Amino acid sequence: MQIIRSMRALGISALLFATLASPLAAQTDWPNRTVRFVVPSNAGGSPDRVTRLLAERLSKRWGQPTIVENKAGATSIIGTDFVAKSPADGYTLLSTFTSFVQVPALFKRVPYDTERDLVAVTQTVAVDVLFLVRADSPYKTLQDFVAAAKTAKPPLSYGSFGNGSSFHIYGEKLAQSMGIDLTHVPYKGELPSTSDLLGGQLSSSFASVGTALPFLKEGRLRPLGVASTKRSPVVPNVPTLAELGVNMPDVVGWFGVLAPAGTPAHVIQKVAADIREILTQPDVVQTLRDQGLEPIASSPEAFQSRLQGDLAQWKKLLPEVGITPAE
Repeated sequence: MQIIRSMRALGISALLFATLASPLAAQTDWPNRTVRFVVPSNAGGSPDRVTRLLAERLSKRWGQPTIVENKAGATSIIGTDFVAKSPADGYTLLSTFTSFVQVPALFKRVPYDTERDLVAVTQTVAVDVLFLVRADSPYKTLQDFVAAAKTAKPPLSYGSFGNGSSFHIYGEKLAQSMGIDLTHVPYKGELPSTSDLLGGQLSSSFASVGTALPFLKEGRLRPLGVASTKRSPVVPNVPTLAELGVNMPDVVGWFGVLAPAGTPAHVIQKVAADIREILTQPDVVQTLRDQGLEPIASSPEAFQSRLQGDLAQWKKLLPEVGITPAE
């Protein structure tokens, strides 16, 4: 009888241990398969390059394949919607950029709820952006460009990575501040617009420093200004558009990682912590800064706060430059 009671007690103890251990095991076995980062723009641009750098190092850290998929289009909506509707298990993450907070102000109908369907993981970097022309262009300065634009027929053009994107806003602010007409040409990413600028299909274009830098070094592009109120440490001799008289918005471009709402908190914290560790590695810091990208590696809470502030700011800013929400 004593033996039976002892066996029952042992069985209950084992069951209790298993019950208590299950949540712990669930928190320590992620990831146990491939993790996918979705980038809502074309391959080759700065968001893609940063994501691939992180994915390579996270794969080694996690001991699991970590892949990058590009799902470009509709000012980042296509890729964002894919992640918003993915299982909230941490295996599909969104590596996005400033368009994420501009979309709700740009479109009346979006297939996901920006504030409810995705949660912040970390802001990875802050981004410097350049206003560019071809190196063989007659425009040596922004003043040259503006003088030509005042009489150009048809109007001079500029490229951006999509309607309502930050590059689009910068172009409209430039036109508005200088009293000129410019034709906006939207693309699915900054690399296609940069390629068309190099090919002579555009008069000018905006691009992040990281995307533009190889062409600056080759002498194929000329920067006329930094789309900011502060100069870039990568090209310190290039004036800001604000210095040159453009009423630039006080916003900073960023890249960051989000996850589907409902993703376990311990997964969110792990991804944020592991990315933070990578972004503080000296060689990574130098690589990013050489591309005009400043490592940030914020906490999920800090990034969530930034997203909320940016959402409100862009809803106010878009109407100021005459961009109204599309259907």
